[in-house]
Amino acid sequence: MFFNLNDDDEEIEDTGSPWEGAVIYKRNAAILHLEYCTTLERLGLGFLSTDVSKNKASVMGLRISKAVKDYPNGTPVQISIDVTRKKKKLRLDGIIKTVITLSCNRCGMPSGETIFSEFSLLLTEELPIDEPDTINLGVIIGEDKISTRIKSGEDDGDEDALIDLDDQLYFPPEEKQIDISKSIRDRVHLEITLNSVCDSACKVKRMA
Repeated sequence: MFFNLNDDDEEIEDTGSPWEGAVIYKRNAAILHLEYCTTLERLGLGFLSTDVSKNKASVMGLRISKAVKDYPNGTPVQISIDVTRKKKKLRLDGIIKTVITLSCNRCGMPSGETIFSEFSLLLTEELPIDEPDTINLGVIIGEDKISTRIKSGEDDGDEDALIDLDDQLYFPPEEKQIDISKSIRDRVHLEITLNSVCDSACKVKRMA
C-alpha cells in the first residue's frame, strides 16, 4: 500500500509475497517527487517491529497513512523519492525513515534503532548488463583502465554506473508501474547491526 502527494486514496492489490505491493512506483512524467508509507510488517520485516519501535517512531512523528489498511498497527516506514528522468532511464533517489527493534548489545533488552537510509534505483527500458564473471581491478599490464575508458569515449563521470546491478531494474516502456518493495525491504534489512544499545547509560553486560 502507498500514498503519494497526488493520490492518497489509491490502493494496490496484494499479490501474495510478504513485500509485494508494499511500494509501487507508477510512471508519471508530471511527478518528480513522491512520498510513500508502508510498515515493517508489510515489507515482511515484522520480526523487527515491536511496541518499542512503534513508540519511538511515534515520538519521531512517523505515522501510518490511511492507505495502509492491512497493518494499521505496524511500525511505519516512510520513503521519500526524487525522480530524475533520463534517456530510456528513470533514476529514483530516496531516503527511508523507520525504527527497527534490535537487542541491546549490553543488557539484551529490546532497543529501538532509528533508520535513515539513502538509496538509489535505476529503472531502465533496456535489459541491465549482466555482471561479468571476471572482475577487472583496473590495471592491465601497466595500463590504467580509466584512461582507456576515456580514450574510448566512455563516460566515467556517469553516476548511474555506481548503482549496484541489484538496484538496476528492468522497466519496459509499455509497463505503467513497477514494484520496488523488495529493494526497500533489502535496504532496511541491511541496517540490522549487532552494536545496538538501548540507552547510552546502559552499563549491564549481556550474559554470554
